[in-house]
Amino acid sequence: MNKRNHTIWIFVAGLALSGCRLGNPASPPALPPGLIEGCVVSGGPVAGASVTVTGPGGVLGATRTDDGGKFALDIQSLDATLEVTVSGGSYVGAGGATVTSGVLRDVFPYQNGGSVEVAVDPFTTAMAAYDGYLRGQGVDADAAAGRAQAAFEGWLGFDPATTQPVLPGDAGTGSALTSGLRYGLVLAALTRLARANASATVSAAALMADDVGYDGLLNGVGVARALKLGTLPLSTQVYRQGIAEAFLQAAAAAPSASADALPGPNAAVLLAYARVLAQSASPLFGTVPPPPFPAGGLSLSVSPWAAWTHGSMTIGGSTSDPYGLPVAVTIAVDRTPYATVTAAPAFAFAVDTKALADGTHDVLVSARDPAGETASYNGPLGVDNTPPQACLSLYQPTTGGVLLAGRWQDLSGVVAASANGAALSIASTGAWEGEVPTPLLSPASVIFIDAAGNEQDYSWVLDGPTDPAPCP
Repeated sequence: MNKRNHTIWIFVAGLALSGCRLGNPASPPALPPGLIEGCVVSGGPVAGASVTVTGPGGVLGATRTDDGGKFALDIQSLDATLEVTVSGGSYVGAGGATVTSGVLRDVFPYQNGGSVEVAVDPFTTAMAAYDGYLRGQGVDADAAAGRAQAAFEGWLGFDPATTQPVLPGDAGTGSALTSGLRYGLVLAALTRLARANASATVSAAALMADDVGYDGLLNGVGVARALKLGTLPLSTQVYRQGIAEAFLQAAAAAPSASADALPGPNAAVLLAYARVLAQSASPLFGTVPPPPFPAGGLSLSVSPWAAWTHGSMTIGGSTSDPYGLPVAVTIAVDRTPYATVTAAPAFAFAVDTKALADGTHDVLVSARDPAGETASYNGPLGVDNTPPQACLSLYQPTTGGVLLAGRWQDLSGVVAASANGAALSIASTGAWEGEVPTPLLSPASVIFIDAAGNEQDYSWVLDGPTDPAPCP
């Protein structure tokens, strides 16, 4: 439903002569029947809403939307610019809550006897307000409708009045970014932006209409006052970059079973479209230059870890995504994926080094967001789950104690040792020595600690060659 389908009814008038009766020349010819069909969407399809179509001569017809937000209305009208107004009804919002919809509008050209398909939603409501602003500036109805359509299509890349948005639950996947999918994603982005910054009572559609209807610009000024979406002041940058980022977030939303999930193309296509939204030079934004899209890309910070470790350890850090997207962080050990978590923005992995062989391993921490931005960190991890091995080669009485010496062996290296509470001297060559201030006949309790944190205790009796780990 991406184009208005104008079906032109052509009637060939025949003159049936019956005597001299030519009929009543004052009676206007009957207008051929026409059809207006549409889809009403706010934060979701709006069910049970009142739909009224009006033209230059007044109300042409009224109906209600069905449970899927659809409506159809038979009308008869001359060629004219018509308006559809939708009020009331409700849609299912986030978390399954029922939300009452506000007033939504659309203005569109109609050709006598034609069949027209329209969408009615927050953006068509803003389009209608812009149309009204232009008419107030003296622009005729047809030209105003055309300029309003061109301005919004120039920004969004599709005509909101004639494009049926793809909504959560609709079928369709692949890499093609259709007009309907663009629209569905942008509507989801607007809903997401409103939900993040406002209460449920704030109507994003009404704010946009107030904004553009006041001065013809989406600049955050409406009826001589600054406009806010909840706590968020509206501005050209919010409309462009804010919606683009929320669009990416909605596109990446979440699991396919979630209420926000939409069928969609690949991340690179989505990012390209988001940049179009952010950098648009539509007349809706006046002469303000487009804001740059976030620069610098995805960043990844990994907390340093010890060169050597044993047992269970944690590898953690944080990410910063330029688009506010969820970031998947994966850790791989020796090129084998170990685990994946979602950074929020911090992340942490619990690593059981006992499942790894003693030695040095290559650790790769990589991050990726749904828009295809990546970052990574690579570093070595020393694993040593074997306690230090040691031997005693000398025990010699001294004045007030015993002189001890020996050798140690350990992958990560012994970094500390003590005997009966007294510190021992450790050499990188594998030697250790020290004096124990204890009587000769007492056992020497020696503790060795390596760089990985492993600890080993030895107890040597110092009354003869009976140590359990003698040096060869």
